[in-house]
Amino acid sequence: MKRVLFVGHFSEQTKQMQKELAQFVKIQLCSDNVTIAESMLSIYEPDLVLVNVEGFTDSHLEFFQVLAEKYAGVPVVLIGSQDAYHRYSMYDMVEQISYVDPQNMTEQALLEAMMARIDIDAEILPDGTIISRDERKMVMVVDDSPMMLRSMKQMLEERYQVMLATSGEQALAMMDKRKPDLVVLDYEMPECDGRETLEMIRTKEQIKDIPVVFLTGHGDAEHIRSVLDLNPSAYFLKPPKADKILEVLGQLL
Repeated sequence: MKRVLFVGHFSEQTKQMQKELAQFVKIQLCSDNVTIAESMLSIYEPDLVLVNVEGFTDSHLEFFQVLAEKYAGVPVVLIGSQDAYHRYSMYDMVEQISYVDPQNMTEQALLEAMMARIDIDAEILPDGTIISRDERKMVMVVDDSPMMLRSMKQMLEERYQVMLATSGEQALAMMDKRKPDLVVLDYEMPECDGRETLEMIRTKEQIKDIPVVFLTGHGDAEHIRSVLDLNPSAYFLKPPKADKILEVLGQLL
């Protein structure tokens, strides 16, 4: 985990945020006393400094001077108004410092500001939910077309972990090592096609209940009936639209 030194006065709101953010970063709270804060910079060696400037005075300018002169490579996120940002982002700190307005501050906004500066093991979903990257559901995409695999990965990777397989045989071998939460399966593949792959999935006790979504390149009624006869969780005509497939996968997962 990345290390964050959180300097300033701590209200109940900031304390609660600190607890929530501690799921994704190691946060060390620190007094706004300039001498103590400077010592903690040396001891803790943070990857980012978070500063709540509420209650700060001109005497705290010294702390920002220390950050600019001795820790220029450490990004700083300031919790304060735009006026406070302009007041404290001195000493050529334009590239080093950014800010979050406390009037609009939420856990999501604060995490987004931090994620813009350092790599944090977290994802913010479209509904605002914050999860660890490792908590994302795993979707396996099985298709013999490298172009389709790339396209599906781009559609899904912001919200899900994605496994790729180019054949039914490869997919089944991968599932023996790691069980996905859902499979997006090409119906038309050479050798072991989507029908055969689904039938084999359903014979394996540990993976038989995994939702399977078919992709098919044929939209005629007879072909669609043959797909639906297999009772997949859903099906899409190629190329699928990102918003539609994300909506359906969200419902299934």
